[in-house]
Amino acid sequence: MSLARVLEPEVMDTEEDARAYDTMDHAAVNAAFCDDLLSHAPDLAYALDVGSGTCLLPIALCRRVSTARIRAIDLSASMLDLGRSHVERAGLAGVIELALEDAKALPEPDRTFSAVVSNSIVHHIPEPAAVLREMVRVLRPGGLLFVRDLVRPQDEATLAALVHTYAANDTAYQRALFDASLRAALSLDELREMLRSLGIPPECAQKTSDRHWTLAFHSPA
Repeated sequence: MSLARVLEPEVMDTEEDARAYDTMDHAAVNAAFCDDLLSHAPDLAYALDVGSGTCLLPIALCRRVSTARIRAIDLSASMLDLGRSHVERAGLAGVIELALEDAKALPEPDRTFSAVVSNSIVHHIPEPAAVLREMVRVLRPGGLLFVRDLVRPQDEATLAALVHTYAANDTAYQRALFDASLRAALSLDELREMLRSLGIPPECAQKTSDRHWTLAFHSPA
C-alpha cells in the first residue's frame, strides 16, 4: 500500500527550525535548480521566489544572473531573519527584496512577475492548489512558473533509503525534518490532478530525480 500523505507544520518559525534548515547542505540541490530554471528563463527580469526560507536560492540565482531582481517571500520570520543577514553579507540587499507574506493570498497585483519560482514549499501547504493558483495569477503573460518539490515515496523502505542517502551526515533533528517532509510531499499523480483543476497541462510536471518533481509552465502570451 502506498504511503498516505502526513501533513507537517506549514511554517517552520522557530529559531531551532530555521538554523537546522540553514545548516543543511543545500548546495547541490540549489545548483541543479538554478541550472534547470535558467534553461527555461535566462533573464529573471523580476522574479518572485515563494517560500525562500533563508534566501540561499535567490542568492545563488543572483550570482548566476547579474541582471536578476528577486522578491523573496516566506511566512517564517525566523527564516527571513537569517535570510536577511545572508543577503546583506552577499552584497545583494539592493537586488533581493525580502517580505513576510502568505503564499496562499499574495498581496501583489495580477501579472506582476516575469517568473515565479519555488523550491520545496508545496509539501508544507495542506491545500497546495491555493498557492499554485496564486503563483499563476501574479505571473505575466509569457512568464515562467517553475516549481520543484519533494515527491512522496511509495513505501517505508524507499523513504528510509532516501533519508539514509541524503541525510546520513545530518543531525538526528535534521533527519527527522527530512523524513517528515517526504511524508508530507505530494505524489506525482496528486500533483498532476491538481494541475488539471488549474488549467495547467499535467505533463508540465515530471519526476526529475529520485526524490523530486518539477513543474515548468509558460503562461500563454
